[in-house]
Amino acid sequence: MSVKNSKRQVKKIPKRTTLLQKLAYILRPFVLYMLVKTVAMLLLAMAVPVLPIAGITAWVARNSYPLSAVVNGVASLVAVSFLLKDFLIEASTTGEVDIDKGSFGQMIAFVRADLSEKRKYKAVRLMLCIFLGITASLALNIMAELAAQMSAPGGSLLDSGRYEAVEAIQYSVPVAAGIILYGIISPIVEEIVFRGVLYNRIRKFYSMATAVGGSALLFGMFHGNLPQFLYGTAMGAMMAVCYTYIGCFAAPLLVHMSANLFTFLISGAAAQTAVLITPFWCVVFTVLSAAVLWCIVHFSEENLR
Repeated sequence: MSVKNSKRQVKKIPKRTTLLQKLAYILRPFVLYMLVKTVAMLLLAMAVPVLPIAGITAWVARNSYPLSAVVNGVASLVAVSFLLKDFLIEASTTGEVDIDKGSFGQMIAFVRADLSEKRKYKAVRLMLCIFLGITASLALNIMAELAAQMSAPGGSLLDSGRYEAVEAIQYSVPVAAGIILYGIISPIVEEIVFRGVLYNRIRKFYSMATAVGGSALLFGMFHGNLPQFLYGTAMGAMMAVCYTYIGCFAAPLLVHMSANLFTFLISGAAAQTAVLITPFWCVVFTVLSAAVLWCIVHFSEENLR
């Protein structure tokens, strides 16, 4: 395989558009996703309490947090369905869509092609993506906890009522539901939007560094509060780097899934994991994450030549 083909192929288009036109082209799918998701959430929130089921109003009041999590997940699936064609065009190696197949059939074909493509040490690097998701999520969460402790009791820029509300909703769901919502649905939807569509669209016009940074910033801002903005931006940059150097959509997806799952599953063991909230372990997991990311980049096919 030549150096030209070693990284993910970028489908360049002529730079004949204005900055405003480029931004409109890049951001249109994101804006569409947010609009559809917002409308879907509103409709679901209005529809559930008026279902012709005895005691539904009281049940909704008792289960408002887990219900909000489910509504968010369903609305995300509805919204991302409007972006599947864009995703298949941007993320496929050919940039073509088979109009004779439905979206589901095209997605199955894409997944098969993405996983079956032969690349050096691909399986090992995908395993490293899982490890990176765990170590990076630990490092970033420990950093956030240490920052909060250092600022107490006077408060901190990292304090966020919005974040606390989101956290309460996320961790209110049963374990099985949380695994589905945060370990499967959320990573798939968000990777389609931010790496599959936005990253690839930015990359058509700009450098890899700009695409990594731009998609990471959008991913951070999408979460709507400062703690998750910082966490999401850092994780988004790492996921975009993995996507670029492994050349496989499964790479950022595995980072995202492992990070979400690990964070969700250990959330119920705060007492047991409190021992990790020290500068020492923060440095350890940061160094481990950097080492894993270096291996993923260093052992890309281009650098092995």
